[in-house]
Amino acid sequence: MENRLREARFMARMPQIRLWLATGVHYSTISRIECGYITPTEDQKEKMAKALNVEKDWLFPIPKKELS
Repeated sequence: MENRLREARFMARMPQIRLWLATGVHYSTISRIECGYITPTEDQKEKMAKALNVEKDWLFPIPKKELS
């Protein structure tokens, strides 16, 4: 699954720990999402997108195979 979480954090200058404090999503979970080990819940997606000031659909695009 493609996600742009690491890129958005870099652009926002927000380390995982600050994103954790802003969203309540633990930094170890954020790391696993960035590495593609787990898929975030819709609630986690919304919280992280809001904290990073980006659109949820940009941050976590729908895979092309699901669009068919």
